[in-house]
Amino acid sequence: MAFVNWKEEFSVRVPEIDMQHRRLLDIINKLHEAMHMGGKPEALKTVSDELVSYTRYHFGYEEQMLARAGYRGLEEHKRKHRAMVAQVEGFAAEITSGKASVSIKLMAFLKDWLSRHIMETDQQYATYLAGRAA
Repeated sequence: MAFVNWKEEFSVRVPEIDMQHRRLLDIINKLHEAMHMGGKPEALKTVSDELVSYTRYHFGYEEQMLARAGYRGLEEHKRKHRAMVAQVEGFAAEITSGKASVSIKLMAFLKDWLSRHIMETDQQYATYLAGRAA
């Protein structure tokens, strides 16, 4: 059973972004699974590195899309992205160095982080983009 599941209310009505959000959920689920399989350091490092890499890719893609659309909230959106990347990178570094393990607390943070970002921050541009298409 997945730790976090896709919900239709996560959709920003941009197919590529929805697909990327689903991929982020999949990576968080992989990290959760690795934790439950004993939390072997090499497995946790691989998945946490994947999460950092894909988070950077996704945020870059999203920012380029919003820049092309002339989204006025782009600078604030980028600021939030930078803060989230820093948090995810920090967790990954702690996992890699052995200073932290993947815990339920970390998994709850990741689940909340992504859900809140999609539901609060990304839904703002979804409304903007939908209005432009009308």
